[in-house]
Amino acid sequence: MSFTLEELDNLSQLARISIKEEEKEKMLHDMQAILGYVSEINEVGGTTAQAKETHYNILREDVITHLPGSNTEAIMHESPDSEDGYVKVEQVLK
Repeated sequence: MSFTLEELDNLSQLARISIKEEEKEKMLHDMQAILGYVSEINEVGGTTAQAKETHYNILREDVITHLPGSNTEAIMHESPDSEDGYVKVEQVLK
């Protein structure tokens, strides 16, 4: 596929980028190489293999492992200080 200097200018305006005159020739060459590579990929023939129907859900079930409040007493017992069911900590920001 050919990519012209006019198309490069149009693309640079759409992308809102400025390309210096001395960079345009290299950019044009690079764009032609990229589009040539893409067209080669598009020409590759082949078929896609269908996966066997052996797939299954490999995620674990959503199971509640701890009921709310089931570990509250143990946590409060381990905390250095608590008040009214809350863990007390030292003030961080002053």
